[in-house]
Amino acid sequence: MKNHAEYEAYTSAVKIADPSARATALEAFAQKYPQSVAVAQALTEALAAWQEAGNRDQVVDTAKRLLVVEPTNIRAMAIVVALDRAKAAQLDHVDAGLMNEICQFSASGLNELSIWRMPAGMTAAQFAAMRNGMTVIFNGGAGTCALSQNDVAKARETLSAAVALDSTDLQSLWQLSIIDLESSPVDANGFWYCARAIAIARRGQNQPAAETATGYCNRKYTAYHGSPDGWDPILVAAQSQDTLPAGFAKLITPSENPKSMTTPTEPAINLLPQPAAPPATPTSPQP
Repeated sequence: MKNHAEYEAYTSAVKIADPSARATALEAFAQKYPQSVAVAQALTEALAAWQEAGNRDQVVDTAKRLLVVEPTNIRAMAIVVALDRAKAAQLDHVDAGLMNEICQFSASGLNELSIWRMPAGMTAAQFAAMRNGMTVIFNGGAGTCALSQNDVAKARETLSAAVALDSTDLQSLWQLSIIDLESSPVDANGFWYCARAIAIARRGQNQPAAETATGYCNRKYTAYHGSPDGWDPILVAAQSQDTLPAGFAKLITPSENPKSMTTPTEPAINLLPQPAAPPATPTSPQP
């Protein structure tokens, strides 16, 4: 930095101990010196500070500001997609603005992943873990986007890719179960995804999600099979088994006189309730 005042503003901001105050000062620096060579770094550090402070709304806003400066910042994209998807789960309707962001940055993120190279200072193991984590985020977001557009084939493809890498991805498991169990004819593999979603919700002590999934899955299973017999062993197995068992659908015999599978209308994107507390940030903005 050639400007002394600019340099002082930046160095003073990064030394602030309180994360919220540090983030605010760094954002102010970026706004005052938009042409600075340090503006992207300032926003990256502001993003980390908002994460430390646990301010989800500010994390998303700062990530989007960073994307204006660095449109291909893949980690900022992942943060926006993950937290927008979590926010969408708290709503009882489809928010067009949120969905546009999820669709935009999921698609851009998947494109960038194909050319993303390991940043300096990152080990191969760290790079692989971060790449896998972002692949899960972007595929999950792409699946949610596809569902909002009634593209079931695309949703199944991308959500399956997310679950293949992370068998604890609650929202993707749930959305896969909805796709299978709302299809005609019913794809009984959906009962496995449903049971796995219940297991993950309970493991994460997400009671609202566990209750929602349990009620829906119980109704669907009983209507399809004719009775609840056999459902409890599936729930038990799903607690420890990460992947869909081979031939699982054939193990559930449909009733000769199946009851109506009609259920209360679900939101178009079918997301489970999320905890009130902000979720952990999906990926660090720092290498």
